[in-house]
This record gives sequence, C-alpha cells and structure tokens, in this order.
Amino acid sequence: MALLSVPDALATVLARVSPLGPERVSLLDAVGRVLAESVTATRRLPAWDNSAMDGYAVRAADVSAPGVALPVAAAVAAGDAGEAPLPPGAAVRIFTGAPLPPGADAVVIQEDTEAGPGTVTFRVAAEVGDNIRRAGSDVEPGTALLAAGRTLTPGDLALLASQARLTLAVNRAPRVAIVSSGNELLEIDAGEPGRGQIANTNAWALAAAVRAAGGVPRILPILRDDRAATEAALAEAAAGADLLLTSGGASVGDHDHVGPALKALSGDAFAFWKVAIKPGKPLIFGRIGACTAFGLPGNPISALVTFEVFVRPALLRLQGHAACVRRPVSAFTVGALSAGGPRTEYLRAAVRGATDPEAGLWVDAGRAQGSGSLSSLAGADALVVRAPGCAAAHAGERVEVLLLGPDEPSVRLAAPFSSPSSGP
Repeated sequence: MALLSVPDALATVLARVSPLGPERVSLLDAVGRVLAESVTATRRLPAWDNSAMDGYAVRAADVSAPGVALPVAAAVAAGDAGEAPLPPGAAVRIFTGAPLPPGADAVVIQEDTEAGPGTVTFRVAAEVGDNIRRAGSDVEPGTALLAAGRTLTPGDLALLASQARLTLAVNRAPRVAIVSSGNELLEIDAGEPGRGQIANTNAWALAAAVRAAGGVPRILPILRDDRAATEAALAEAAAGADLLLTSGGASVGDHDHVGPALKALSGDAFAFWKVAIKPGKPLIFGRIGACTAFGLPGNPISALVTFEVFVRPALLRLQGHAACVRRPVSAFTVGALSAGGPRTEYLRAAVRGATDPEAGLWVDAGRAQGSGSLSSLAGADALVVRAPGCAAAHAGERVEVLLLGPDEPSVRLAAPFSSPSSGP
C-alpha cells in the first residue's frame, strides 16, 4: 500500500481542524492572537484639529505673500487645551500635536519663519489647511477598524488602545496534552540514566514548540509499554485537551502500543498512519472526540520534524490563523546533496550569511541527519526540503528551504508547497 504523500497528509490534517471558540483577554495579551470579533471605532482620531509641525498658527488670508510680519499673541503646546481664539491679524506659536486655536486655518512651519521680539516674519505664503491634522481625518466613530480573523500586531494594539479597548475577544489558545511513551524513558530530573534508559527530552522539546506556536502545553507522566494502560491514559489526556501529542510507540513493534490505542480511540475519526516523509514515517493522525490527536515517532529528530510539518499548522489553524504553512524560500546549498529518495526528506540546516547580500541566502546541511542525532538540532534554523526523486544538487545550486524562525512568513493551505517566489 502506497504511503500518503506529505501534501495529502497535510491537507487531511487541516481539513479536519477548525478554530476553537473565543476567549476574552487583556489588550497586551492579544498581540499575535487571532481576533474573534470585528472592532468598530467609538472615538474620533484625531479628536480635534491639531498641528502636524512646530511653527505658527495663522489665518491663511493674513499671510497671503512672503515677507508678512505678524505679532505673536500666544503659544500652545501639546497637552494645552488651546481654547483661546486666534486674534485677527496675529499668529500663535504652536508645537506638534497642539490643538489648533479657533480661527486658525493654517500652520507655517518654523523653518519658513524668522522670529523677532514679539513678532514673526513669514518667508512663504500660507495656504488653508497647511500642516493641519483635521479632527476625524484618521478615524471617525463608526469606522470599521479591524475584522475578525486578523492576527493582531503591535500597530493594531495601538489603534485599539486609542479606542480604550482594554479587553478583546480572540480565538482560544489550544490546550495541548503531551505524552511520551516507552519503558526506556526517564524523567529529566530523575537522576543519571542507567543502562538502557534515556532522558525524556521529547516532551520538553515538543512543549517548547507548542508554546512557540501559541499553544498551552501540559506535560503528562510517561506511559509504560502496556496496551490497556496506554489506551486509558490517552483517553483521559484527550478528554482535557484540544490537541493530544504523543511521542514514541508509533511504530509496529511488539512494544509499540500508542498506534493501536490511538486508532481504537479515534474509531471512524482515524485518518492515517504512516506518511511518505523522512524522518518521521510512522506518523499517526486522528480525533478522539473533540480532541485532535497526533502520534509522533519517538526519535527526537523525527518528532520535531513531523511537529514542524504537521502539528504546527494544525495548532495555528486551531487558533484561527489563515496562513499556517511556512512559505518555502529559495537558497543556495553550501555542500552537495544527494538525489531524493521515495519520500519527501527534510534535512536540518543552518542559515549562512552571504558576503554579498545581493547573492542570496545560503544554507548548510552538513550535519548528522540521523533521526536520533539530538546534537544536530543545535543551531538548525532551517529545513532543506528534498522532493521524492529529485536530482542531486551540487554545492552552490538552489534548493527549497523552510526557515524556522518564529516570524518567518506562512502561506494559506491553498498553496502550501508553491514555488519559492510565490506570494502569500
């Protein structure tokens, strides 16, 4: 039976995941979250006519030509009420952001003036509206500010703060239960591992990846190699989570109980087991009631690569993000790469800066690529994507790369594997 391709598996995952319900959070906690309500302005911006520059507020008719001199009647700074009218045939010294005095209809910037004792001479003529921000010119009450579904930026929060929005409805952050399976595992604070034991590093790596993707991770106790106990523990974990994430026990050995347990618990909602990906072929996906469930391989590299390719997009979709799959980019490979095999392969790589910025991005995949090589994760900030059956690449050739930084751009599911030059 042919393995499910990476694009087909990813499409299956995202087709079965939908955004969680809303929750109300404080304004500061809303940054990076997906807005679950549309926001309409209740306040005018600016609230009153004000000066866009330091200079002098005047009636344009009083400064109809260069060389006019006017007495300076007053000064208005930002924070002043500025309610005193502009006297006829006079100017008011004004500073950026200060309210425009009633009667004034222009501001001449100070660089175009020459101040004298109690007077100011204008080197230019004034036009009505010069250097004035009119009340409501930015936002009027009733203006649609932000639509539901938008990922909130610091700039958005500034706009919301101007409307005194102290709380917002955003899509809820997914609660993620993380379970590691295997008799060989030892909690990281349980002392030096004995012969045959390994530290449960996957749980912590996956919890960090969940948090980086906006989820709320919860590490649960290690599962021992017992079928009945595994099924009971996974059912309990799924009941209290939006997403269940297991590592280990996903293969088909005599001691691998996670796969059969997830399949049994998912029932008709079971989707697939095994994908044409390297590393990470024994990947499991299904749903246990309302909980999305992934069974990841136990090898550290396999677990994190499959998280990046499948789980991270699901977490983003649960939060309502429209763009949840990283956009591939083009880069030059530092070293030669072998031809692609039967599965889509993801090589850990480090981004290298180019001597000439115009020369483009370079990546170095010259590190151990074994699925158990934990040290190869250090400094790996990219994945080189090798399509099935692709030709070998010589040093200096272009390859497709996924950059793993938290702010790297993503694309919508409609084109998750488009060419590196494609837009979002």
